[in-house]
Amino acid sequence: MGALTQAQELPGRPIRLIVPYPPGAANDTAARLLAAQVQGLGSVIVENKPGGDATIGAEFVKQAPADGHTLLAAPQGYTIRAAMIGQKSLRYDIVRDFDPVIYIARVPFFLVVNKDVLAMNSPRELAEYARANPGKLSYGSAGNGSPHHLLAEIFKLRTGADLLHVPYKGLGAGGISDLLTGRIQMVITGYPAVAAHMKTGKLRLMAVAAAARTPLNPGVPTFKEWGVDGLEADVWLGFLVPKGTPGPVIARLNAEFNRALQSRGVIEKLAAQGMEAVGGTPQQFGAQIRADMELYDSVVKKAKLGPQ
Repeated sequence: MGALTQAQELPGRPIRLIVPYPPGAANDTAARLLAAQVQGLGSVIVENKPGGDATIGAEFVKQAPADGHTLLAAPQGYTIRAAMIGQKSLRYDIVRDFDPVIYIARVPFFLVVNKDVLAMNSPRELAEYARANPGKLSYGSAGNGSPHHLLAEIFKLRTGADLLHVPYKGLGAGGISDLLTGRIQMVITGYPAVAAHMKTGKLRLMAVAAAARTPLNPGVPTFKEWGVDGLEADVWLGFLVPKGTPGPVIARLNAEFNRALQSRGVIEKLAAQGMEAVGGTPQQFGAQIRADMELYDSVVKKAKLGPQ
């Protein structure tokens, strides 16, 4: 069967969208939202295959037929994991074993500080204080190798700030409460993690780690606006298919999901989860993946975080 014919006849059976996390996770919620909106693809069934730090889901899709009927809801964490533990330690390669379909959404990450403890008005002032008082300030993360961890390490590398890392098993497991009490003084995280606590008046969104201000919180300046370059890192979700999937099949999938991402209802529901709908071409998503692989490989090496 020719590739064009395959694309025209897609789906020949229900499409499986594999989420490498448990039900209820942010990526799972977004995947289910999109699966319900792509009417032109017929039945899209979301299957959760958690475990192994998202490895089980990736390996399952890697081994699936390259015919467009099995997709991976891929988190940006795959690019960090490859840098942290080394690509040779993984049984999949996010670039060599998969083809990009579409960049679904990004989660803007913010520098959030306890303003009762930190009187600084900008990231530059915070960095100056941290350089002058080594080890006095600490930041929390959702664990070693999490986006929160790596973005904070980028901040340290770009500014010379001396900060102590306090990893948690998810920021909700003590991290945010410690931020509120001042036990840790800052985090770099998505807005949903702190949204319910903003009314306390103790927290401040100081900067967003993005190339431009996010429409989700347009009043928050970028790091670059504050004079800190190099902190423009997206935390994303995108869809991949097994390597070798025909181009016309990928184009058909891309068109259907792009159409769904332009729906006001989808945009609003993603925004409620702290996500910005993105979309675009497979080539644009592939470029984002490669850029992140290079970024985090460099950060891990410079900060001496990975295998030594």
